[in-house]
Amino acid sequence: MVIIVTVLERAAELDALASMVRESLGGGRAVAVVEGPAGVGKSALLAWAAQHGHDQGLTVLQASCCADERGLPFGAVRQLLEPAVLAAGPDERASLLSGVAECCQRVFEPDADHARTGTDPSPTSFPQIHALFMLALRLAERAPLLLLIDDVHDADPLSRKWLTYLARRLPSSRISLGVAHRMGANSAEDTLVAELRTQPGCRRLRPSPLSPRGAADWLEDALGTELEPEVHSLCRRATGGNPYVLHALADDLLRSGIPVVRAELLRLEALIARSLMHHLPVLMRRHSPSVLKVAAAVAVLKRVRGMELLSDVVRLDQVAVAGAVTVLEHAGLLEPGPPWQLPHPLVAEALLAQVGEAAGKQLRAQAASSLVTLGGNDTEVADLLLGTEPEDLPWRVQVLRAAAQQAMDRFDMRTAREYLARALREPPAEADRAQILARLRITEVPSNPSAAAGLRTAVAEEVEPAERARLVPHLAGALTRTGHAEEAIGLLDAFAAEIPEADQESLYRLWAQGILLLVEQSPMLADMWITRASIGQGLTGRTPGQRFLLATLALQTTLTGRGAHTAVILAEYALGRFDPPTDPMLTGAFAIMALLHADRLKEAAHWYKELIATGLERQPPLLRSLVLSQRAKLAFRLGDLHSALELGREAVTLASADQRYRPYAAAQVVHALLELGDIPEATRVCRSSFEEPVGNHWSWTPLLASRAQLRLVQGQHEAALGDLEECGRRQVAGGYDNPAMAPWRSQAALIHGHFGDLATGTRLAREELELARKWGSPRTMAASLRVLGMLSTGPSALEALSEAVALLETTQARTDLAHAVTDLGQALYEAGQTEPARARLRQALALAEASRAQPLAERAFQALLATGARPRRKRQSGIQALTDRERRIAVLAAEGMTNQQIAAELFIARRTVEFHLTRVYRKLGIDGRDNLAETMTEPEQPLPQNSPAPLLP
Repeated sequence: MVIIVTVLERAAELDALASMVRESLGGGRAVAVVEGPAGVGKSALLAWAAQHGHDQGLTVLQASCCADERGLPFGAVRQLLEPAVLAAGPDERASLLSGVAECCQRVFEPDADHARTGTDPSPTSFPQIHALFMLALRLAERAPLLLLIDDVHDADPLSRKWLTYLARRLPSSRISLGVAHRMGANSAEDTLVAELRTQPGCRRLRPSPLSPRGAADWLEDALGTELEPEVHSLCRRATGGNPYVLHALADDLLRSGIPVVRAELLRLEALIARSLMHHLPVLMRRHSPSVLKVAAAVAVLKRVRGMELLSDVVRLDQVAVAGAVTVLEHAGLLEPGPPWQLPHPLVAEALLAQVGEAAGKQLRAQAASSLVTLGGNDTEVADLLLGTEPEDLPWRVQVLRAAAQQAMDRFDMRTAREYLARALREPPAEADRAQILARLRITEVPSNPSAAAGLRTAVAEEVEPAERARLVPHLAGALTRTGHAEEAIGLLDAFAAEIPEADQESLYRLWAQGILLLVEQSPMLADMWITRASIGQGLTGRTPGQRFLLATLALQTTLTGRGAHTAVILAEYALGRFDPPTDPMLTGAFAIMALLHADRLKEAAHWYKELIATGLERQPPLLRSLVLSQRAKLAFRLGDLHSALELGREAVTLASADQRYRPYAAAQVVHALLELGDIPEATRVCRSSFEEPVGNHWSWTPLLASRAQLRLVQGQHEAALGDLEECGRRQVAGGYDNPAMAPWRSQAALIHGHFGDLATGTRLAREELELARKWGSPRTMAASLRVLGMLSTGPSALEALSEAVALLETTQARTDLAHAVTDLGQALYEAGQTEPARARLRQALALAEASRAQPLAERAFQALLATGARPRRKRQSGIQALTDRERRIAVLAAEGMTNQQIAAELFIARRTVEFHLTRVYRKLGIDGRDNLAETMTEPEQPLPQNSPAPLLP
């Protein structure tokens, strides 16, 4: 069973070994060299060859070499030939060892002199070498002989000498030879391996680490259970697909008793970390010390773009470094490069633990120095310096300050704080210390508003205008968060008066920063300041400062619901000349957010693609989380629910270190899960999201609204109403009561209707409709009309629902349209209009199935049945079962693109491609890519009319 499992994905290698056995059976001679790093499965291939040879009737003799036995003369040869000699009867043995073979008898005698080392064969050994060769020939005369030597690099010198001697004489024998040789081993065995490689027809086999699919199959077989994609992805990345590490991990998992399921990912990660700490050093010790040095250097650097840097860090020549890199790549412990990186952070942790804390700090210090010499960027160097001891070096302070400023420019205050605190430890010159402390206080204010006292002092003492321009907005933010908003506005106005007329760009940036600070706490305060100071009048988006201000105004207009038309105009001016990296990424993010909530979905999708193409992955996690959350919301509205879920989950992960936008991201995940029918997972996400205290930021209201929806599904109507009323309290008090952001009134109206209080429900729905008409986006108005229709009966219900559907049909909001059409279909049937009802319900079913919204599809299906129709069930396998994302990835893979190429084409991670292809193979009932092109030629069924393309192509 072990052999069957460990030769997964080794079809080419097994074919080569099988042909070697066939050639040997025919009396010919064959040679195979299995090369690779430790743990990649060389021994398993030789074991398979031995078993296959035995099964075919060959005489198979085996030896497994060991470094501890290198001092035993002819140790490997004895392992090979001694069993055959001892198994022969007295007469046959005498015949085998007669004549020229007689002088090798001493090798097999129990009292042979093994004290003599075999490190430097003397001339007297050569008669024995020839005698042993003759012995092998005589054994081969009886039946073709297959010799298999594992770990030949560890063979003793005399055995290597004999094998080299044999290799040169194989053409005249009936002997076949197969050896396993560790890549990157010492050069002493080069003569033997080189000799074997030059043999005509030599089969050179280089087994690779297991692919994601192969690793998943291996683990599922070893653990006896089917693994969820997240679990096998974690295991594969943490092991690199290396069979030795996979085998060790499987044993540890079985012994632990931890359920191998997604819900236990945190415990599984901890177990995998311990497993790697134990087994990775075993693997590394089988290679030369240079391999561990290079692996540890990559762990420190995270991403290595050039061999020169790696060579400088480990202090080895580039030839040695290149050899170590090749070994690590073939072992699956290094992603092929350049750039080179480890497959998983857990691998880095295990490697750094092996080299030790002190050595790790020295590596980081050397890497930082090398990067500076080679022109590395400040952020890369600063990240390395965080893990070093202070050395009182001025260049370090300069780099840390520069990196901190870059982080602050990206609004990444946590990272900037780390850099500045480390700069103070170096320490800096006394003349620089005051400015570093002032910047440090700036970074502390968002998480600790009480730091405003020190910042106030710094502002008062600072006379340099540029430095005051950096300090004032942050002091204003601290004042706002501590309940002193009017004082903050006064401070901003006072500083605005100090800005020279010729420096309007600084004024625009100050206004934008001030609006953002006020919006964070209360958009209504921002609105008051904008009106009082006449901010933003006459702007056309001519400069980056104007565009940033316009985008900020578009966001503020959206939150306060002052008019979708106005918000769109501001957003379009902001985006008209948008030019990253000259413009901050926030300009794009805020402007697109306005487009999204104004139902300009096509334009929003276009600009999100532009943001990705211009380097979103290089932005701080907080900003990336906000953009991904918005993309998730867009995908949800377009009906691409799986993309919405995936994007939302990624946004939650990115925002975990900063609470500001995490609730907003979690809300998108919960909405998608509810629409897909995964109530248990939606419950888990909600529970984990509310483990932290609920903050005052506007992003908490969408999460409260999503929890209310979950509680409605679970039948907890009173708890749901409580969440919605809290949404209302927050939005009304904060002045951001736009139903396009969180339609709390219409949801609360339905609950009041459930309790029989139609008057309250209708009042709330009408209030929301009035606000929605003021905002002016079709989807927002349709949501309120839909609820009014559900609370009404007769012609009033049909009128409201028909208007809702008509509005939604002018947009691309497929998910909302599917719900509204379902409600209209049911209302038509209740009004006795059976045929129109069936037509609408068929449309709703098609929309729901196109979005994979299973609960809605089931509701439409049951409503159709109630009308007497006989709708067909949706296929759950074949091409029609693929999601839009899966279908797109499958098409690209069928066209011959690699996973990496697909990831680059679609702007997604390679592991995301692997995850979706795994699902594709299962749904299509195929084993892999080889059958994909043929399977994907099945004619596609068209999507319902007006159904959009998926957000992610």
